[in-house]
Amino acid sequence: MTSEGPRAIRVAWISAFVICAALLSAPWRGHVDDLDAQIYLVVVRNMVRDRTWLDLRYLPSFLPVFREHLPFGLWPAAAAIRLLGEWAINPLYATMMLGAIGTSGLIARRLGGDAAGVAAVILLGTCESIWQYGGRLLLEPPLLLFATGAAGAALANLWPAAAALGAVATLIKGPFGLLPLACVCAVNGRNWRAWAALLAAVAPVAVFLALDPSGGWRDGYLRNQLLVSASGARTDGVSAWWFLPAVIAGRFWPGLPFLLAGLWRARRDARIRPLAFACLLMAALLCVPQRKWGNQAYVAFPLLAALAGVGAAPLLRKMGHPRWLAPALAAAAVVFSVSGAGALVLRPPCAFSTALAGALRSIPRGAMVSIESPQGIWPAVAQLAAEGDVRPSPAQGGSDCARFAATRGVPVPAGWQKIASAPDWSILRRSAPAPRCPAEDR
Repeated sequence: MTSEGPRAIRVAWISAFVICAALLSAPWRGHVDDLDAQIYLVVVRNMVRDRTWLDLRYLPSFLPVFREHLPFGLWPAAAAIRLLGEWAINPLYATMMLGAIGTSGLIARRLGGDAAGVAAVILLGTCESIWQYGGRLLLEPPLLLFATGAAGAALANLWPAAAALGAVATLIKGPFGLLPLACVCAVNGRNWRAWAALLAAVAPVAVFLALDPSGGWRDGYLRNQLLVSASGARTDGVSAWWFLPAVIAGRFWPGLPFLLAGLWRARRDARIRPLAFACLLMAALLCVPQRKWGNQAYVAFPLLAALAGVGAAPLLRKMGHPRWLAPALAAAAVVFSVSGAGALVLRPPCAFSTALAGALRSIPRGAMVSIESPQGIWPAVAQLAAEGDVRPSPAQGGSDCARFAATRGVPVPAGWQKIASAPDWSILRRSAPAPRCPAEDR
């Protein structure tokens, strides 16, 4: 790669980022039904309407006090809505994911040169778990950006920067935000600056939970989320200790073979060993929580990609890095994105965004919608709330005053008329005016 000169290196870097940006935007050509993203969107809308940054809520009938996650990872989305509108959320979060990818490349470049950096960017950017979910309103884009930045600063012995970036990452997703920095600090052993940086990174979230502004964060987040997941007291999630390493093995493609090559190189290259040991330690610590979810493994992917880039660098140099290869891959990624092929990896769109979209638009924003189905109403609740900006409420949960309803598998009740239907769900409107519901005042 270096034999092509500085111009070829610049072209390779630019092409690598074009590949990543094209792939991150590819799913936007289809309709995304992502349960977490739909929930976060409604929470963020409420943050903007309530003019709050800390007192989060979802729906009156579902999580009226939202303490499932700390609020800080949703702040960029709230700011985007306030300044530009909802359309800006996906580009903003894709930009943050692109920043995390670039940080991974810089870590690899520092250890293995430009070939390693470009390889890390491409390997991480073409990982489906990154590009398919990186341009959505999820916690992972800001989490990976700041957590990877903290680890990269620590690997470069920039401890004040590591502490500051690690503090933001920890505020976004608690222990998982702290994990990359903690692993690098552990590798540094007796370096007191490492442990000082780690303590400084923990301090802001500790103060936040101690003060508990708006109330409920210690109970809702610390006890009912972190501690019950760590102890296994909750029933959802996966309990197998090996689950998250298995997620890495199953989803970190195409980087996994080069990751193994990077681990092999670390045996002989002392410069690579801190990164290699940090990656191995992360994989081990991900086994600790008793209840796990697959996306928890993603925080390790940027450092794994940096090590994979170092492992791929000798192969790139041996190939001589044909000057046409990176631009050709970038052009292919742009064609893939612009053609709408990214929609092929998405699930079929929900009925509320297709057959029922017109009827849903006729419902006033914020209106209560009674929802009923013998097969369960989740995730239809999240789809309705996100797509129509309405407030679904269980039919048996006190929504008798609702003027609209969404039903599946139940007959149309007396006093209602069907205004739209799909193979699964129907939207109904009450024939006669309904009494005003006090809950709608909020």
